[in-house]
Amino acid sequence: MILTKEKIDSSEFVWKALADPTRRRLMDLVRESPKTTGGLVEEFKDIGRCAVMKHLGILEEAGLITARKQGKFRWNYINAIPLQEIYERWVKKYEAQWATGLLQLKEVAEFKSNINQITEEVTMDTQQLQIDINLEIPINAPQQKVWDCLLNDINLWWRKDFYTSPNTKEFIIEPKIGGKMYEDYGNGNGLLWAEIIILDAPRVVEFKGRLTPQFGGPAMSFIRIALEEKDGTTVLLLTDTVFGNVSEESKEQLTAGWKLLYEETFKSYVESK
Repeated sequence: MILTKEKIDSSEFVWKALADPTRRRLMDLVRESPKTTGGLVEEFKDIGRCAVMKHLGILEEAGLITARKQGKFRWNYINAIPLQEIYERWVKKYEAQWATGLLQLKEVAEFKSNINQITEEVTMDTQQLQIDINLEIPINAPQQKVWDCLLNDINLWWRKDFYTSPNTKEFIIEPKIGGKMYEDYGNGNGLLWAEIIILDAPRVVEFKGRLTPQFGGPAMSFIRIALEEKDGTTVLLLTDTVFGNVSEESKEQLTAGWKLLYEETFKSYVESK
């Protein structure tokens, strides 16, 4: 009799996938944030694209990674469900017995902690949603002026009712790769909104941020702001792509927020300056 995947214990595929250190490293990278296949290949130049694709195929077969096509890119997401199932089957029901031995307790606690951490961050892949917000805003000002106001004057036009705390002193963008967009509460405290991942002055800036459950997540957000000058008028193109535990209600709220901030407040500030 030929054994098909359905007839084989599904955990066998998970154990096989986890047995290889390269595949474990791939999972570590994807756990940090969704990655394109091209980006993963760059991380493993020593083994080549074909080998990386083979490893990803095994991880997909085990259900540990899911892949989705978006435009010309293939995005890879981690899926913690198979790991959670192994934990439920092999660990959970024996916890009380193993608690009598300190060594076993340590192993169980560490394993459970890792599983819970992964599950908390990426279990949403089984119900992964994506929303895309696109705004096109004409501003009656030269491109360089719009760019300077966008990054250097942000504390002057960022709306105070967008602050997350009464302790916020100012809103800051560090205009450099890896620079942070954050609220400064003072004394080293604050809230990180996003980080700059692409900076091409005075044309494009891209941010990577996270939405916590408090603000409609958990989800990951990629925000792109591009400027195009046409006959003395600058068109601001804002794109916000959000992956994660999001909904149509989240999309409506985010869209309304971006319009209020950029179509009204920022546009008025630049044109009146």
